[in-house]
Amino acid sequence: MVFMDTPGFDPCSATGQIAGGANMIMFTTGRGSMFGAKPVPSVKLATNTPMYQRLSEDMDINCGEILDGTASMAEMGERIFERMLKVASGEKTKSELLGLGDHEFVPWAIGVVG
Repeated sequence: MVFMDTPGFDPCSATGQIAGGANMIMFTTGRGSMFGAKPVPSVKLATNTPMYQRLSEDMDINCGEILDGTASMAEMGERIFERMLKVASGEKTKSELLGLGDHEFVPWAIGVVG
C-alpha cells in the first residue's frame, strides 16, 4: 500500500494517484461524493451511516458503523481488506456498476482550480 499526498480536489487527487501507479482507489467520503476513478476501481468508504443510507447505491462500505457502535475498528478494517481483495480479483465496485468515472480523470492544473 502506498499513501500519497495529493491535491484536495477529488478528481485531481485520484488522477494523481493513478498516474503515480495506484491500481485501486479507496475513497473516503463524508459528503457522498458521486465519484468514479477510471481506469481503476474506486471503492467508496462512507464515513457516516445517514449519508450511506441516502447514497447506498454508490457507497461500497458503511464505515459509520464504527460511530454507531455496531462494528469495531478491527471489524471494519477486516471488511475493508476483504472488499479490497474481492475488487482486486474482479468484483465490480458500485461506481463501476453505475458507470461512473468517464469524466473524473482530471490532470492537475497549475494555479487556481475552480
